[in-house]
Amino acid sequence: MKQGIRRGLQVMLAFMLLAAGSIPFGAAVSAAAVVISQSGSVVTATNGELAITYDLSDGRGDFKSGSTVIMSDFYSDYGVVGSTSRISSYDAGTRSASWASIGADGYGTGGKQLTITNTLASGSTITLTIKMYENRSFVLAGMTVNKSVSQTINFMEPIASANLDIGAGSDKRIYTTPYTNNYDFGVAPVNDFGNSQNGNDRPYGAGETWGAFNGTSYWVASMFDNTNKHGFIAGAATTFKWKSMQYLRQASTANGSLTGFSVYNAGGQQSGTSVSSDQFFLGYFSDYQAGLEQFGEMYAVAEPKLDWADDVPIGFNTWYAYYTYPTADAMLPMTDYFEEHLKSLGYNYMNLDCCYQGVEGATDLQNLEDFVDYVHGKGMKAGTYSAPFAIFDDLAATVPGTSYTFGNIALKDASGSPIKSYINTYIVDATHPGGRAYIQWVMDNYHVAPGFDYVKLDFIDLGMYDGKFYDTTKNGMQAYRIGMELMRDTLLAAPQDIYINESIAPLLPGGYAHGRRTGVDTTIGLESYPGIERQAFNAAASWWTNGTLYAYNDVDMIFPESVIDGFNKVTLNEGTLLSTAIALGGGHWLVGDNVPFISEDRMAILQNEGILDLVKKGNAAKPVKMTNFYHKLEHSPSAIYLTDTNGDRIVGLSNWDMNNTAPVTLSFSDLGLSPSRAFTLTEIYSQTKLGTYTGSFSRTLKPGESIIIRISANASSLPTAPTNLALGKTATASSTWTAGAGYEASKAIDGSLSTRWSAENGTSSNQWLEVNLGSATNVNRVVVSEYGSGSQSFQIETYALQYWNGSSYVNLSQNFTVGDRRVFNFPTVSTSKLRLYVKTARFIPSIQEIEVYNVAGNTGSRIDQDNSGSAYSTYSDIRASIQRMQTFTLTQSSLPRMDVYLYENYVNKLPEDNLYLDIVLLDASNNPVQTLFSAALHPSNIPGAATPYAVYPRLTGLDTTKKYGLVLRSPETLDDSSTSNKYGFAYSDANPYAGGFARLSTNGGSTWSTESSGNRDLIFTIYK
Repeated sequence: MKQGIRRGLQVMLAFMLLAAGSIPFGAAVSAAAVVISQSGSVVTATNGELAITYDLSDGRGDFKSGSTVIMSDFYSDYGVVGSTSRISSYDAGTRSASWASIGADGYGTGGKQLTITNTLASGSTITLTIKMYENRSFVLAGMTVNKSVSQTINFMEPIASANLDIGAGSDKRIYTTPYTNNYDFGVAPVNDFGNSQNGNDRPYGAGETWGAFNGTSYWVASMFDNTNKHGFIAGAATTFKWKSMQYLRQASTANGSLTGFSVYNAGGQQSGTSVSSDQFFLGYFSDYQAGLEQFGEMYAVAEPKLDWADDVPIGFNTWYAYYTYPTADAMLPMTDYFEEHLKSLGYNYMNLDCCYQGVEGATDLQNLEDFVDYVHGKGMKAGTYSAPFAIFDDLAATVPGTSYTFGNIALKDASGSPIKSYINTYIVDATHPGGRAYIQWVMDNYHVAPGFDYVKLDFIDLGMYDGKFYDTTKNGMQAYRIGMELMRDTLLAAPQDIYINESIAPLLPGGYAHGRRTGVDTTIGLESYPGIERQAFNAAASWWTNGTLYAYNDVDMIFPESVIDGFNKVTLNEGTLLSTAIALGGGHWLVGDNVPFISEDRMAILQNEGILDLVKKGNAAKPVKMTNFYHKLEHSPSAIYLTDTNGDRIVGLSNWDMNNTAPVTLSFSDLGLSPSRAFTLTEIYSQTKLGTYTGSFSRTLKPGESIIIRISANASSLPTAPTNLALGKTATASSTWTAGAGYEASKAIDGSLSTRWSAENGTSSNQWLEVNLGSATNVNRVVVSEYGSGSQSFQIETYALQYWNGSSYVNLSQNFTVGDRRVFNFPTVSTSKLRLYVKTARFIPSIQEIEVYNVAGNTGSRIDQDNSGSAYSTYSDIRASIQRMQTFTLTQSSLPRMDVYLYENYVNKLPEDNLYLDIVLLDASNNPVQTLFSAALHPSNIPGAATPYAVYPRLTGLDTTKKYGLVLRSPETLDDSSTSNKYGFAYSDANPYAGGFARLSTNGGSTWSTESSGNRDLIFTIYK
């Protein structure tokens, strides 16, 4: 009776404090104490959330939550080198139990530890420890093996069972974690695990096979129900001694119990009379997503995440823009470009990836120092790259600052031969004093001394390979920790603050870096997944690591166009899908694209302040519902969400089907919002208002469409989406497919992407599609969607968007490739007709839709001067000291864009240098006196025929009374007196441009001569 009164008073007091705001809503009112007792041979530990019973008569136990039996008859075991059998807690022997209070620590309060000692007849003692805390939905478990003689142990399994269940559920699945981000997170039904690459320490030459999933998850795993969200989470609470895994065996029926589960340590070996496992986290949660988040928080108790007090890294990275061609000639002007056009929006990092070439003739250190000084001089931060566990040098070479050779410090196999990694390098043994000296040297000389502010540590998974270490008492995990601790501590001790980012790396251990990549390189696809979707589902699956294991997640680089891929560049839909994944991924926003060459509709993504606002907060979105991605090759989750700092919900909706529409419905209750309250929905990419909704929001996503919605209790002043002026109008075309009905021009303005206009069979170039608006109409935006043949395979190469001026068609814009969606913004024109004119195509052109708009306040650029209508010739001699220049004048004080007709005369190799395009101010003699703009094109995928490449100088404040020049150069491309494997240009000797002429320099730009008596012009277009 007294207990009941006391309980009632506690509840009343808690209610009063809750009403007064002294207790946060959702906090526990009272905690159930941990109670451990023994009755006969059965020991029971409970905390009101979980119950563990252990039978000392047989060395097995049960794990329950309420009436739900999670595991029954679990046991412990271990393995020794040279034996395939296991020594288990249920082997013949005697057992005892003891328990003690551990009080409060980082895991909880009122903690107690249950210790089960299995003294086996074989001479071994297996000691299992289980820690339980008040009001916690998890326990911590570990084991120690003792024997009077030394054992060499290679496997320790504290908790193993022939079953695992989570209670009632109609959609039970597993969630698995990869060894490193070279591999993938996955989800699958409990009775159909599907496939996997099953990757770990991969030796050189070993392939990656897509085959049946072997049931091994690394670091953490879950069994959960996708409907009621109940779930079991198990993973590594510490990783100080071993690699940590979970084993799952498939259920025999849909929504049935797993037929096997365990948590275990393996990887290498440890010897002694006493060997211990790491600690493991095992918990049962009403919301498995909250369970994963708590797992991350609890891992960070023993190994806190590395906090970062500065801003989220936003800026540029060289890799996808230049690969192995990041010269100083490319990167210093790129820094200028970011400072001028993007720094004010928060872009602050200019990062070198692999293979910086700097300036020919300078030392590596001098090049790095000069780059850092230049970036710092712009008030920005400089980043760099290394792969410190990889040996790129000859094994006979001497490790800098030591008497050791690289052969000495290389990790060996059992026979003493150096182990070669999957990237064709040998591996630094961090237990070797020379190995540590080399890691220290790399950190000091390539990162700290030059003054870098950001370091990307790549391929650090190599440090976790197991082998025969110099220190024979260490295994792969311990060697990895030695190396990573040295890297971290050296970088943190630098005079400047350095952001440390792990690239190809294991998920755990944490605590060595501020950020970590969530997936493999975005350019690498898998099975049916393009690289972008592969990156997206890994980001969605690892939301919980953001802010728990790492300060920020890294969802690789944003490349809205991927200029380096030429004709096969990323489409606008693909770029937007990637943008959504990264913006909601929880941290980094590093542009890996050749920004001066990306089109205006892609630049709009990079300049979208609503997107950047989300990025700067560094929060990660989680899936509303899981799909069976990776293991079963289902699409990435279509809906992911996070809670903004003001309580708004931010929802990313993505249709990963590039060919079909996808209806989606968001239930506000699934987002933690009231189903009876009205909310205002706005869309962040378009900056438009969708309307006011209660309870849910439904939308049919177009093929490949991705949007980001803000759901807010506050009203919005944003405009609604503009009206498509082409709907209900008429359309005509140069030709129409006649082999079947339904491909008429009208199909391109019917508002549906499931219909299309197609030109006639046998046609390709010089086809057109016209939209007749009926009368003069103000227009400043056109959206064109090209048909991709069901496989994102597009045909249009070059084209012009034209408007009718009352007597003829006038080019508004022209370009190279259309793709699934191209948005043209331009100064308002009044016209009755618009036309898409396809100049060249690889196959029959086909357009799904042309949309026409007049958007208040919209602007852009349009053609001002153009000589591309002239017949032209081509020539390819841009190399070494040979440069070409076209002089020109301007009709306005800005130069937003130019189109230059370029090509690459590839025969059997790429040019040795980028192609550089400079805009220069000329003196009265038409010689350059000042470089106003410079940009570099990587040689990959520049077409073999002259093609208009758009470059966006975005120059303002120019003088229309002066003369300017466009210079084409490639100073480090080999001069072999050949025009093969060189950059080329289109030209005409018929004087097609009256405002200037072509000039030639054969001495690297020191002097210039005018060609063809001033009648020669390069082919180009100027926009205003």
